[in-house]
Amino acid sequence: MTNNNNYDKQAFEEAFDEVHMKFILNLPDEELASSDRIFFQLEQAWWFYDDFICDANTATAKKLPRFKHMKPFSLAMFNFSPLLQPMLDEFDTMYAEFSKYKRSISTYGTILLNAEGTKIALCRNWKGKSWTLPGGKVNQNESGKDAAARETYEETGFDPDSEKGVCFEWRERRERGEIVEELLLLNNNNDDYFQEDEEELLPWKSLQDGDKLVYTEKDTNKRRTCYVCRGVPENFPFEPVARKEVAEVAFYDFNSLPKNNYGLMPFIGQLKRWIKRDNKKSGIKNREESRAGSRSKNNQTPSKQHNETSSPTRKGSAPRQGGSTGKQRDRSRGKNNTSRSGSRGREVHEGNKLIESGLASPGETDRWTEEDMFATNEKILGKKYTYDGNPHD
Repeated sequence: MTNNNNYDKQAFEEAFDEVHMKFILNLPDEELASSDRIFFQLEQAWWFYDDFICDANTATAKKLPRFKHMKPFSLAMFNFSPLLQPMLDEFDTMYAEFSKYKRSISTYGTILLNAEGTKIALCRNWKGKSWTLPGGKVNQNESGKDAAARETYEETGFDPDSEKGVCFEWRERRERGEIVEELLLLNNNNDDYFQEDEEELLPWKSLQDGDKLVYTEKDTNKRRTCYVCRGVPENFPFEPVARKEVAEVAFYDFNSLPKNNYGLMPFIGQLKRWIKRDNKKSGIKNREESRAGSRSKNNQTPSKQHNETSSPTRKGSAPRQGGSTGKQRDRSRGKNNTSRSGSRGREVHEGNKLIESGLASPGETDRWTEEDMFATNEKILGKKYTYDGNPHD
């Protein structure tokens, strides 16, 4: 309890009586016999007391004592409730058992990714500095997947199943054929991502069993499950629905995750593997491939120039023959089963062995490609040869 010795005792008793009636008085006998069930009810009672009674904008509410933690609130309710008073001597033992059990309960959440798969949405806990993934415990008669979607909506305002809030509104507008400006283009740097004229109503799918990642904590055997939801707009108006659980929701780049985080890092390795598989399935380049491709474009020689000195190079590096970069040479040597079909040499002069062998004429710049060579060999030998670019096979 807060250090407020001036609280109104009558108002406090009235408030506790209301909470007791809502959460404790009508508990079935089988639940009163379970310390876990009792304390789960007390947790709900504590939230209700703090969120709806103490936060009420009334003169009486300002005179009520606050409880910073669940344990002192629970002890006060044990002293207040005629149903719980007989178990008062066992309070410390019961609370310790509940705390141990709660730490081992499996949780379900969601990994919200942007369309490019380079950023992840994280939640900062209420009045804290730590960041984590949205998620929580399963309610009674609720599946893990449903719990993940519900917890995500409660903590971020984003509903992966598009049945609540802004997501539901966007889906309805799309079903009516309306334009949702926020979804016109999720990533301005890449036209491959969802645009308004695509067949899919929304750029993300509802949670799928095949997209879940799992890890188990060694010390508690607590199982954490997160479903990956890709395609969340970076401009989505995140706003927690549940009171006093999450202070802020924000996207973080994988290369600059907040140092103060929990329950996040055990997922990162398998998440990156999931993204690579999904990129491959969707035909989207990984970040590293995109950067390499961008560098290759910047380093390519204009198509009509064959002078090796005209190739742009990095500062301090020697000119590359033919203007090809290391990445380009790797691709031309057979990686991904590509060939040197687009490579061309320098101008051929008299005395060159290509001219002597009849494979080129003086002044030509277009040498034989591998396709030309294999086609000729096939005609001469009557047998088809293939080569994947690996000289060691």
